[in-house]
Amino acid sequence: MSYNTKLMVKVSTLYYKDGLTQDKIAEKLKVSKYQVNRMLKKAISTGIVKISISDPTKSVSVLEEKLEKTFDLKRAIVVENFGLSDVELKSKLGAAAAAYLVEIIKDKDIIGVSWGTTINEVVNHLPERINKDVEVVQITGGSHQLSIDLNCHDITTRLAKKFGKEPHLLFAPAILDSKDLLPVLLEEKSIKSTFDYFDKIKISLVGIGALYPKVISTLVNTGHISGKDFESLKENNAVGDVFSHFFDINGNICDSTLNGRIVSMSVEILKKVPYSIGVAGGKLKAEAILGALRGKYINILVTDDTAAERILKLQFKSFKGI
Repeated sequence: MSYNTKLMVKVSTLYYKDGLTQDKIAEKLKVSKYQVNRMLKKAISTGIVKISISDPTKSVSVLEEKLEKTFDLKRAIVVENFGLSDVELKSKLGAAAAAYLVEIIKDKDIIGVSWGTTINEVVNHLPERINKDVEVVQITGGSHQLSIDLNCHDITTRLAKKFGKEPHLLFAPAILDSKDLLPVLLEEKSIKSTFDYFDKIKISLVGIGALYPKVISTLVNTGHISGKDFESLKENNAVGDVFSHFFDINGNICDSTLNGRIVSMSVEILKKVPYSIGVAGGKLKAEAILGALRGKYINILVTDDTAAERILKLQFKSFKGI
């Protein structure tokens, strides 16, 4: 059946521009609803109407795909950062990571959690109650210098409460004064029982700290790392850390004065965790995130577009040998 071109334009204008329903158009033009429907379809097939879909998340989707392919990630989640403050960005990252975490949690999972401001936001954005039978384990020692809502004990406890469970806490400092203390500490019954969970962890929540500038790293900013340790890390080209394991931009663990003094899950075990979720953002953290990606300490990344763009730029610049 052929239709008058002018009539098809009229019907299309009323439907797509004016927002009238097909019933209203049929009534207005004194034709059947069937004819209106047929004219709308023909208007598309003949090119009178051209439908264009604009995806506002396209640039973010492209970044996610590039990150996944470049670093062989199970998943990359990139949020948009339109001049967000540090607090706003951490909240947005926390919300994105929390939504993903709820998606993947299964009964009988064991979740390992570190500490820090961004991980704190992940816990804040989780539902008050999650009906899954899981265990929650603290994977790094704490620090008395941290505020109560940022230290490992508090974050782990609040996360466990979401599942109606008691947490498996690690009652030890993150960094010891002497490496001689570590073997003795690991023989302590409660600490040993928590360590026994590490190689059973299915999901780990990992904050990524940046060493530069100093204020970005909570460990440095709180004075938890001494001036001597900081200088040692600088000499060994450290750019960031995952729960006190410091690495350079290529992901190599730095040989520093901290060696043998860290109380936490080892990076060797971390690399075997099926879902190791790194949550960090901001342009200034790009080098630290890149080091974590190259070192394979995380296989899932939740970040923002400013960090993602810089990470990819640094990676391809290095790859080209520029």
